[in-house]
Amino acid sequence: MWTLLCIGVALADFFTHGGDHYLLTPFAIIYGALLSIFVGTKEFDRWFEQHRGNRHPGEFFVALWSIAFVGMAILSVWLGDSYKISSDVISVYIMVLTVFAITQSSKRIHSKHRSKRHG
Repeated sequence: MWTLLCIGVALADFFTHGGDHYLLTPFAIIYGALLSIFVGTKEFDRWFEQHRGNRHPGEFFVALWSIAFVGMAILSVWLGDSYKISSDVISVYIMVLTVFAITQSSKRIHSKHRSKRHG
């Protein structure tokens, strides 16, 4: 829900030429905090064998942000200079990609660690 809300605010800011930036910055900060808490908790559970094995939700979030970001980039070129991607959106997109990469690495390390322990 927070992902869709943050993307919605990002799109509103984009289409109002930065008119909703006063909303975007706090939403981006809150989204970053919530994402960090969610992912940190999930990784903690994985390492302490309490992970429920959700299949590929991280890919879903990366796909949503990628579609939003690429869509805004294409529209920015197509619609003209007054349509700009906010630096907050760029920061959130980089954060989502970074968190995804870290969790993928953690998943691989955990899998190796677990196979050594049980193998």
